[in-house]
Amino acid sequence: MSPRTKEQNDAIREMRMSQIMQAAAEVYLEKGMQLEIRDVAVQAELGYGTVYHYYKNKQMLLEDLLWDALNQAESAVIPALTGDVGNRLKAESFSRLLLRKCIQDPSVFILLKSVADNFHHFPGNRFSKLFGEFQERVYLPFVEMIRQEIDSKSPEKTANLIFGSLVGYATLNIHHNMRNEIDVDGIVDMIFSGIQSRER
Repeated sequence: MSPRTKEQNDAIREMRMSQIMQAAAEVYLEKGMQLEIRDVAVQAELGYGTVYHYYKNKQMLLEDLLWDALNQAESAVIPALTGDVGNRLKAESFSRLLLRKCIQDPSVFILLKSVADNFHHFPGNRFSKLFGEFQERVYLPFVEMIRQEIDSKSPEKTANLIFGSLVGYATLNIHHNMRNEIDVDGIVDMIFSGIQSRER
């Protein structure tokens, strides 16, 4: 049998890291910061040594998980950022896309909840750069949509209200194992109809 090529090794590495991060997200939902590398190995159905080969500690793993979640969140809302959303408000479409991604990918939910909590569960100041990138790549574009589309006296307060509502709604459903019951369209319609009637 011939040795694997560099491309094959890279593909295996990518697959393993994805498997580990998906498992870490599920374990984090259950255990929070009590997560241990062993728990992730069990969830991923990998040996402890395999996971440890990629991540020496849970802080490194969680950091990678959240940076990847930021990329996933930004990719999910690109149609709203580029205006490819039909006749809906871009801010409304952005909210739907973000909530859907939050339900599909637990790491995106963990990122949004961590941002809302100002990363207070994480030790030290290691997530300040991530927070800044989230602001730049996701939050501020959303605020700008609100500024342009909704007659709001304070676009930042309106953005915070919407983010808080989305994260709170997702939290209640995800932590009660009701992901399949989340009504994305219903909750976003309710939030935006409430905001628009208040702003009139």
